[in-house]
Amino acid sequence: MKGKLKVNLHLTQACNYHCRHCFAMFPEPRDLSPERWKDIISDLAESGLVSAINFAGGEPVFCRGFPEIVSFAHEKGFLLSIITNGSLLRNEKLFPRELFPMLSMFGFSIDSLNYDTLRRIGRYDSRGNILGRQGFIDTARLIRELSPSAAVKINTVVSKLNWNERLVDIEEEVPVSRWKFLKMKVFETKGFSNRDLAVTESEFESFVRNNRRRYGETVVESTMKSFRPPYREGRKAIQKDYRLPDRQHSGRGENGPEPLFPRMLPGSLLGGLPGKVTAEA
Repeated sequence: MKGKLKVNLHLTQACNYHCRHCFAMFPEPRDLSPERWKDIISDLAESGLVSAINFAGGEPVFCRGFPEIVSFAHEKGFLLSIITNGSLLRNEKLFPRELFPMLSMFGFSIDSLNYDTLRRIGRYDSRGNILGRQGFIDTARLIRELSPSAAVKINTVVSKLNWNERLVDIEEEVPVSRWKFLKMKVFETKGFSNRDLAVTESEFESFVRNNRRRYGETVVESTMKSFRPPYREGRKAIQKDYRLPDRQHSGRGENGPEPLFPRMLPGSLLGGLPGKVTAEA
């Protein structure tokens, strides 16, 4: 029997959007090969600690060999999910239709449903394409068609550009099992700052009140409390970091390469790589 950990695989640093609040800015994204990711997934399976894998990024669909990686993890028996901006899920070349039934949860980053706001945030690709309200509805309908039992979840980053908007009416079209409201974090480096988009606590609380839901689970980032009507406090997520060793330093045993994810205590520091693994209990 597999353990109870859910592991987030950050497959790529690349993204087709340019969100102004996002601090994940990488001048030269470096990604692991599909074979390396399959090695990692095999090690997760052999560890006996993990039952579920979530694919994240960047935009994970951008990862080289993404369909191959998802199929491999599915064959290993993991419960699979994804966090995505949703813009590429109807691109059959990047996201083949046969992948839909392999995923039990589709998590969307949805910061607005208004085209003007989306453009100001930077949620558009190099051709100016935007996933608006109808595009999200059409994508959710495709999920319902190809993976009827899959859950749809939403993460919303609240900033100066969207704090006065109401998004939850979309649930009249798309059932959402869980919605997370995240107060934008200020991040500044030598070449980047999102401070001008920061919201006050009062503005964030106003957004939360204006987007109170009747159904489903709501998670408010500022308190990290999980709520269900009538808003009882739920279990807090416990996150642990695992940094992956470079295979060239992991050595080879008598029976082949040593595993990238050995049986170990949570929080073990194993070295650095562009790829990152985080786990939730």
